[in-house]
Amino acid sequence: MLSGNSTNYAGRTVDLLVLKTVLSAPVYRKRVDLDVEKNPMIVTGVEKLAQMYTLVFLTEVGTCHADSGRGTSIVSDVEKGKVYDDASLTASAAAANALAKRQIRSAAAEDTPKDERLADSQVTGIYLDKNNATARISVRLTTEAGTALDYIIPVGIGVRS
Repeated sequence: MLSGNSTNYAGRTVDLLVLKTVLSAPVYRKRVDLDVEKNPMIVTGVEKLAQMYTLVFLTEVGTCHADSGRGTSIVSDVEKGKVYDDASLTASAAAANALAKRQIRSAAAEDTPKDERLADSQVTGIYLDKNNATARISVRLTTEAGTALDYIIPVGIGVRS
């Protein structure tokens, strides 16, 4: 969770922390990592939103049996060689962001707190390293409560040469 914030959990749904924000890093290096610690924690607010967004962003459309429309095609775009330079990664990330934004917004219930409702999501940066065959995407999420979180999608996507 963001340090310095206190949250009243009464009447709220909570998720288990799967993605842990690295808060001590400077903003330009802030990322979300998989949490492998054994002590489960709950997550709410903008970090819960970041988990939801990341899962939608990285889920391949058609692979979620409960909701075949959930997800984006960015991972398959990379795997199929459709991402080969900065311009193609930018276009693919923008398309994935638009899909993820729409899906997260439509999944919000009437009683979803404003700090867990997506007001906006923006791809703020891309990094394509052909030598190491990886791509990284930076995103800024803003909640309806006005809280913003900048982070790097936690998976370096492999790029075929």
